[in-house]
Formats: sequence, C-alpha cells, structure tokens
Amino acid sequence: MPVKSQTMGPGTLTIGEVGTPLDLTAQVKACKVTPSAESEDAVRTLSGESLAGQRTYTWALSATLIQDLTEEGMFDYTWGNAGTQVPFQFTPSTAAGRTVSGTVIVDPLELGGDVDAKNTTEFEWVIVGEPVLGTDL
Repeated sequence: MPVKSQTMGPGTLTIGEVGTPLDLTAQVKACKVTPSAESEDAVRTLSGESLAGQRTYTWALSATLIQDLTEEGMFDYTWGNAGTQVPFQFTPSTAAGRTVSGTVIVDPLELGGDVDAKNTTEFEWVIVGEPVLGTDL
C-alpha cells in the first residue's frame, strides 16, 4: 500500500446546536481531538498468569484560536455557556471529507495577551463519551 498523508485545512470547526452553531472556522490556528488511555494494574494469579487490567479512554477537543471580540462571538458564547454540554463538529480537511463529532463541556475562553500582538487563546474541553469519526464523504 502506498504512503498516504493529510494536510490540515481547509476544514471546519463548529460548536453548538444544529441550526445555530457558532462557526469558529476562520479563527482556528490549530485543532485536534485527543484520546487519553488509563489502565488498571494487571491481576496476577497463583498459576503465574495475569489478567490484564481494564483500559478506559477519555477524549478532549483542543484548539488555538485567534481572538475575536465580536459580539455574539467566541467569548460571548463560551462565557455565557460555561459548564454546558453542546455538540461539536470538526472537519480537519474538507478535501479528505471526514468529520469528527460529539459533545463537549464548554469552559470559558481566556481573553487578552501581549500588547501589539494578534492574541490567541488555547483551550482543551472534555468530550462527553466517545466522539464519532464519520465515514468518507
């Protein structure tokens, strides 16, 4: 099989209810969905064998956004919806045609940064349950 690769973008990132999502696409500098694994210790038995510990996964959506103070934008949305669960949809590349979707818990975004700079905000939100990796379009 030949080597295959993907370049990030152009893509999309939206959060919020279908029909009225907040489109963050134009502000995204970086974005990813990250799994984390935790494993219980193996259980050893008298026979010398061991039973593997249970493995669980948690997921997070993280991004770096270029700050935008537009009313009804990223700060109004995240500060007004702090702690709520909302759907998200992330498409790393519209050319590749695969989308990751799920539900995140919104935390308010930090605001501000360096003087005379285009400030960015980094966040990492917990994904509730397991995200869904869509099929090729």
